[in-house]
Amino acid sequence: MNPVLWAPLRLWIRFRRGRFPPRSLPDPIWYFAYGSNMNERLFRERRHMAWHEARIGRLDGYRLAFTVAGGMRPGLSAPANIVASPGSAVHGVLYRLPLRKFARLDNSEGRQYAYLNAQVIDEKGEQVPAVTYTVPYAAPEGRPGHAYLDLIREAARRRGLPATYVAMLNRVEARE
Repeated sequence: MNPVLWAPLRLWIRFRRGRFPPRSLPDPIWYFAYGSNMNERLFRERRHMAWHEARIGRLDGYRLAFTVAGGMRPGLSAPANIVASPGSAVHGVLYRLPLRKFARLDNSEGRQYAYLNAQVIDEKGEQVPAVTYTVPYAAPEGRPGHAYLDLIREAARRRGLPATYVAMLNRVEARE
């Protein structure tokens, strides 16, 4: 992306979402999705994302959590989050996005999220430097809505995430 265009985009994201993207990011950039953005249909149609490449990935040292700090109805909904947890791993999808698409995605993610630069292991065992999102402050765990959880489960199955991880997702209780 043209650096002249990146500067105002950074300011726009800061104004809209309270995050300041780094001055320079690789173009394209690897983004690690672990929640509903793993769902190809949703990511392509609702988020209007187009990617150069997609791979299965694993982020070691974190676990999937559903925290009530955010979502469409803060305090009630419980969107996906990752929290540090030695010995655990979060599975998801690595997308190689053009920087302009990452800026679009970044502008649509909630204010509660912050960047996490991480080394994600792809299906070949290679480390891929990627950006993902996490809620940086402690938030109580909650239960996701049925529709949201179904999007994540469907994506995990279709993407071919490990059976043990899909089974873990199937044990998550949805909100009534």
